Amino acid sequence: MKIIISAFVCLFSSLLLVSPAWAEEAPAFDMDLASAAEEEPTVSFHGYYEFEHLSAEGKNSTFDAHKLTVWMGVKLNSKAFLSSEIEYEHAPKVTGDGGGDGQIKVDSAQLRISLTDSLTTHFGIFYVPFGIEYFSYPGHINKLVTRPKVMKGGGVIPGTWSDVGVSASLALSEWVLADIYAVNGDARNGTVSRDTDENGNESKTMGARLMLAAPGLNIGASYATGMWDPDSRLASSRTGVHLQLDTQFFTGLDMAPAIIAEWVDGVDEQASSIEGADRQVGGYYIQMSFAPIPTLELVARHGGYAPDRSATAESNTETSGGVVWAAMDNVKLKMEYQRNIPAGGGEKSDLVALQLTANW
Repeated sequence: MKIIISAFVCLFSSLLLVSPAWAEEAPAFDMDLASAAEEEPTVSFHGYYEFEHLSAEGKNSTFDAHKLTVWMGVKLNSKAFLSSEIEYEHAPKVTGDGGGDGQIKVDSAQLRISLTDSLTTHFGIFYVPFGIEYFSYPGHINKLVTRPKVMKGGGVIPGTWSDVGVSASLALSEWVLADIYAVNGDARNGTVSRDTDENGNESKTMGARLMLAAPGLNIGASYATGMWDPDSRLASSRTGVHLQLDTQFFTGLDMAPAIIAEWVDGVDEQASSIEGADRQVGGYYIQMSFAPIPTLELVARHGGYAPDRSATAESNTETSGGVVWAAMDNVKLKMEYQRNIPAGGGEKSDLVALQLTANW
């Protein structure tokens, strides 16, 4: 492990000498950027790639071609835009060979129609507008290798929740934005592609998000509710609040920190591991980062998550520290150390992760 770390550091230190500029922060899957073109309709492509080395206690250390995500879109006319996002994870194979859990997913495939300058509708597969972590999860934007467990893999809310349905986005003013939506899936089970004979129910999850998105500040609240069981009798609901603050905008200091935090709480009726009890879930995370020099960013994150408070009142906790090196435009190297402490003070576990990202 030490040899691998040293090799990566040496390689990217030399690259930094060649190209000291801070890597260009291209937005992830920016539909506005592509759809603003006025020329004849052409298909636009962009995306990102993640290569990793993971070393976790109790598990085999491994290299992982974690993800190749390709976004493409085309402006159909002055009002309509069609886009899709396909994700290739963990070196997927079309054949059924063993040796991994690779998969190919369509995370987004939607028709976006702008009815007015302030009202836009979406039809198809899209990221459920709950919170803001999904804006920053792509590897070239995420400042750590891992994601907060309250938002991914912690049993609180479906991670990177993309679903099939309809939504509308309304700009109430220059800085105040509202989203409303209806999707097949639910906050307990996540995505359900279609509700016909199986894998779903007659219910739809309804939700809304309201946020103030001003320069240097994003603060808002989200809510989603729907039935999770096949008979559409048992409700699943989630409430969340978020804050994103770029103190550099307000202070003018290059080293001023950027802060992002979210809190989620919810209940799934009669879904606890305790028979007949409601499953109470919840969690939070707060992340802070700053750049002492233009090519280096230091990051810290702390969070807690409880996937079933009815069974265990205490929360699991995770604490991470990391470094981001901007080697050249659109290429970054990240290192992260994470300490995980299970609820009830169980045995701690550590993770050391390296990630190389590229985006175009």
